[in-house]
Amino acid sequence: MLGAGPYLAGVAELGVLLAALAHAGYHLRRALLPGWRGAPARVAEAVLATVALVWVAEAIGTVGWFTTPGLIAGAVAFALAAPPLARRLVAASGEAPPAPEPSALARLAAVCVVAAVVAGWMVPTLGSMAAGMDRTDTLWYHMPLAAKFVQTGHLGWIYYFDPIFLASFYPANSEVVHAAPLLIFHRDILSPLINLGWLALGLAAAWSIGRPYGLGPQALIGGCVALGSQSLIEFQAGEALNDITGTAFVMAAAAILVNACAARPQGAAAAPAGASREREPRPLALGALIAAGLAAGLAAGTKLSFLAPAGALLVASVAIERGARLRAALAFALPALAAGGYWYGRNLLAVGNPIPYVGSIGPISLPAPVRDFHLRPGFMVFHYWNDPGVWRHWFAPGLDDGFGALWPVTIAGLLAVAVYALWRGREPVLRGLGFAALATAIAYVFTPLTAAGEQGEPIAFVWNLRYLAPAVAIAFAILPCLPALRASAARRAAVAAALVVLVGVTVASLVEWKQGHDKGAAAAAALVLAAAGGYALARARGVVARVAASVRLRALAAAAAIAAAVAVGWAEQRHYLTHRYEDSYLAWDLDRAFRWARGIHDQRIAVAGIRGVFTQYAFAGADVSNDVQWLGLRTAHDGYARIGDCATWRRALNAGRFDYVVTTFDPYYADDIRATPEGRWTAPGPASKLVAWASRGPVRVFRITGPLAPSGCAGQRPLPPRKLHGVPNLTSPPGTS
Repeated sequence: MLGAGPYLAGVAELGVLLAALAHAGYHLRRALLPGWRGAPARVAEAVLATVALVWVAEAIGTVGWFTTPGLIAGAVAFALAAPPLARRLVAASGEAPPAPEPSALARLAAVCVVAAVVAGWMVPTLGSMAAGMDRTDTLWYHMPLAAKFVQTGHLGWIYYFDPIFLASFYPANSEVVHAAPLLIFHRDILSPLINLGWLALGLAAAWSIGRPYGLGPQALIGGCVALGSQSLIEFQAGEALNDITGTAFVMAAAAILVNACAARPQGAAAAPAGASREREPRPLALGALIAAGLAAGLAAGTKLSFLAPAGALLVASVAIERGARLRAALAFALPALAAGGYWYGRNLLAVGNPIPYVGSIGPISLPAPVRDFHLRPGFMVFHYWNDPGVWRHWFAPGLDDGFGALWPVTIAGLLAVAVYALWRGREPVLRGLGFAALATAIAYVFTPLTAAGEQGEPIAFVWNLRYLAPAVAIAFAILPCLPALRASAARRAAVAAALVVLVGVTVASLVEWKQGHDKGAAAAAALVLAAAGGYALARARGVVARVAASVRLRALAAAAAIAAAVAVGWAEQRHYLTHRYEDSYLAWDLDRAFRWARGIHDQRIAVAGIRGVFTQYAFAGADVSNDVQWLGLRTAHDGYARIGDCATWRRALNAGRFDYVVTTFDPYYADDIRATPEGRWTAPGPASKLVAWASRGPVRVFRITGPLAPSGCAGQRPLPPRKLHGVPNLTSPPGTS
């Protein structure tokens, strides 16, 4: 656990960093969008503050200076230098988007929906705070990559995690955000909470989409169809997975475009009588296009699946502008490239291919690492378009799990809204966002791994429904804004009621309600309701206006909030670090190894076995100081392969100067559940000692005290092809050879 001194020092450092980023975000927004107020301004500021963090981290991390002093100094320097530079370079428009007052009943409905969604998110979040983050992707590469950034100080290096999915080349904007507090505290005490921040950004962006029409609450409720679904909550809440991150930035880009279109004066209305040369609206504010491009770029730099929605938003922004399309394309695309292109540029320099998973583009052949091990066939949903058995037994139950009992309404609504908005949306921005939702949904159908699994058994379908979240979020956020549906009070009320029912059933279908932490979830919902009610009461009595007008009152309110957060954080981090990975993975027989790692510091730990790919981060230790490496072999074009024989295994251990070895198992081969090849190859001897083992299974922890002799491998058999290369390379079914 952190002592009071290190904790308060970390809080102070984090406070300086956040203050610098907030200063940068606020003043950059004033430079780019000076007339904006309320939720759209806050969304733009969040985007710009995140861009500041990512850019500073990339700049210092490229030269190995990703340290606490380097990060704080870089953020302060950026906060001081960037706003005046932006004012010099961008002639920003001062118009503010309209903000008609929404109905009180719609506000109340939105608050209740948000409370329910927050309660659903809190169940897994509290679970992670009670025992540690345990989702596969979190332990496999999200948090290991953040830990590598902290341990090495380098962001531009290629780090190797597995021979299966080439995770070494994934974009990593979200891992930078996790790495910042990890760097300051040397603990991951904030990581289980970070996705709640992205949830808040997504909710604010959804509200902002409807705000210019006086439909902020209705659009917020619509966005919750995705944000409150099982497809997101199950994998994002309390974890380091980043689908919510990219979804929030996609929604932020959409919100900025909607408000920019609403803010620009109409040329025909502004022209003198009889003038016809300005029938089209004036061009969008350059600052708005830049901010929207940055948001889309942050999404594309977060995960490969967000390349499609980011590209669709680029097309939408160009279509919106009509007469100034080249200007719009450049103003959107160049900032997007700057916000998300770092990782693709790194891949280009390292491998000669910005997206190494693609070996060719048409007739152009590109260098790419070979995937040596295949866990399961990576089919896309389209592969099963005409297979009724898969639709009946896999897709329909998966959609029910992901979007609740009314999933047919959700999927049909997504497609209907997108097509109708594109066809009859009237306003260019609504038509553009309809196109973005439709293009994202189509791209999902053709995305690899969306139906991964053996032929006829797409077990990954339900897990990867989260790739559809940005399309669902955009479609249902713009639904109440469509001209035909906002034309009368009765239609607006009917749409709001239908959305409340849809979100209510979606949230009620969550499996999280059966997982405990009921009191914590109820407390979170009550806090949302109390905060909204308190704010409404304070606003009605003029308290909000008085606080806003008084620097002293604002300072007192901020100090009180910070003091409360610091006190709660102190108690929560002690509880979290006491129980982190204390009792996990009983079914996988890894619990004893996880508990062993809690007390290990500053050691080099090699991990083996395919199951070990997906559990690496738990061995990093409480202070994340252990250098953990799933041990394999480098191959051509920065590929990574499994080691197939004892002598090569021992040479790799010796070359890596590892202090410990954790050998796990291949979970898909039950015949080897008691003994693993790597365990036999590292068997106790003159230079290795067994220090921890699982009483019921094959997991072993060895202490390495000296070089392991490759000559001691006599009689050890190499891995058979089915274990070395994985399931799709089998010439016979598993277990037959």
